[in-house]
Amino acid sequence: MGFWKKVEHWATHPFGDAHNAKQFVQQAANTTNRADKALAGLYGGIITGGISTEMGLMHEGVEDITKDFVKNKVSRQITREVRKGKKQLGAFKRKIVKAARVPYKGKSQDNSAMIGGNPRMAGIPKEAKRVYDSRYFEVYEYRGKKYLWGKPTLGPNSFRKDPAGFVREWGENALRARSPKYRRSDPLEKDMAKIKQKFGRMDHISGYSRGAAAARYQSADKNTTSRIFGSYAPYAGIGNHRNRRRRRFDPIHVGARGITKYTYAKNRAYNML
Repeated sequence: MGFWKKVEHWATHPFGDAHNAKQFVQQAANTTNRADKALAGLYGGIITGGISTEMGLMHEGVEDITKDFVKNKVSRQITREVRKGKKQLGAFKRKIVKAARVPYKGKSQDNSAMIGGNPRMAGIPKEAKRVYDSRYFEVYEYRGKKYLWGKPTLGPNSFRKDPAGFVREWGENALRARSPKYRRSDPLEKDMAKIKQKFGRMDHISGYSRGAAAARYQSADKNTTSRIFGSYAPYAGIGNHRNRRRRRFDPIHVGARGITKYTYAKNRAYNML
């Protein structure tokens, strides 16, 4: 288009392709909006990319923090449980030591010769008078005869009545099975020696489980009757007395009889070397 034609077109169309000033302004506004949208898209793309990267880093950071938190929590929990276990073990040890120092008070009579199913095993007349009672033995007298009953270890039902005695007696049982040397300091052996010194010869000897140790009080002969059941007498044994079984099946004391036989044979073989 020549120069004069342009002048003529401008003179007749002062607002370009728009037919009036209002349409010109509208076209300018549309152009400005398109430019703004383009810039916003460009800027948004840059920002969105940055945010995505930043969100990824934040996610990784949160995962690391969570893992550390869980590890620390688990570690603290384990530490607390270990400390709690040590504390409970220490308390249990103190109970054993305390129980060992507590004198016998006869709080529980569940293992007496005249209680529950014990009279059938003991074979002691009901009319007999008890003249001696300790943690390990009872002595009865009837019509000029003397009867020795070896008490079994206190059972679970006796725990409420005498918790200290229960802990002590089971602790001693464990020591008896551990070594034959324990007999030198075993309070049961000392109590038996005390009874022998005070009462002398017995006419009848009976005992159950740990109380089977009463069989070592004196040997079986024609003048001594005995009833020994389910013996638990590690290493020391029950001498020449008969080791009886109860009528009712008792797996625990079947095992106890086995321990008695095995350890006694082992100790005897060692002493013969």
